Amino acid sequence: MDFYQIAWQGLRFYAYHGYFPEERILGNWYELDVNLSLKLDDEIQDDLGQTLDYGQVYQLCQEIMIEPVDLLETIVEKIGKALVHRWPHIKGLEISLRKQNPPLGQSRGNSCIIWHKIFE
Repeated sequence: MDFYQIAWQGLRFYAYHGYFPEERILGNWYELDVNLSLKLDDEIQDDLGQTLDYGQVYQLCQEIMIEPVDLLETIVEKIGKALVHRWPHIKGLEISLRKQNPPLGQSRGNSCIIWHKIFE
């Protein structure tokens, strides 16, 4: 049995997430990494149906990133659940989301949430 790790790294979105009102007004840049593990019973043999369409994964992430929420945790869980719903052959995932320059009283740095999930 083979497992493949497929990753999208550094996907950038401008969005209006945050707990504080000013975050919902000003917005911020977010950087998303999505790493998925797929179990394949057969060789891929150039069959996109056995793996994932990168464009569809990006579109799904973009749709979720557009909808403002309070917590980064909510976003990564929504993305993970939507990915597994769309592609049930996903066996594991790691999603990280970074908010650039969060309102912490400084002009540098990121806040980050990382979510890991393994399916049996």
